[in-house]
Amino acid sequence: YGDATIEILKNKPTICSGSTMGEQVAVESYLRAMVNEHDECDVKMMGSDQGFHNFLYYSQKLTQASAIDRIVVWEQGRGPINNLGALRTKPFKEWGKLYNPDTHQVFQWPIDDNDDTEELVLSPVVHQWDRDHDLHSWMTRTQHKQWEKDWIEGHKGEKQ
Repeated sequence: YGDATIEILKNKPTICSGSTMGEQVAVESYLRAMVNEHDECDVKMMGSDQGFHNFLYYSQKLTQASAIDRIVVWEQGRGPINNLGALRTKPFKEWGKLYNPDTHQVFQWPIDDNDDTEELVLSPVVHQWDRDHDLHSWMTRTQHKQWEKDWIEGHKGEKQ
């Protein structure tokens, strides 16, 4: 996109393309815009979707799409998808109330981190949970095996 675009975007927060959601017609329009950015830029590197995604958002190109009614970007830890990738600067258990290492539950960011009486709200969807060693180990060692066992049990008797 060039130095001028970098200068405009350099202090903006990175918005994760992996947590995009919406109505089918809006997502299709978004994906067409992403493919168009790829074709125009001719970038071959892995992870370029992040740059396209952020450029589309910050340039407001997506607001021109008639199929997209509105775009909502949630503050970290407050929306329906809690993206943990940005928190990999230290283990999740060091982020205070965000993660319970005993139950492996991830919570929305509390309104007041110093308020011990505030009720914690479980995150509906946790994206990039695999960025933390403890949570990743527990998920692969315990939770994945349980899901596989439950799936097999639920599909007994079906033709293979």
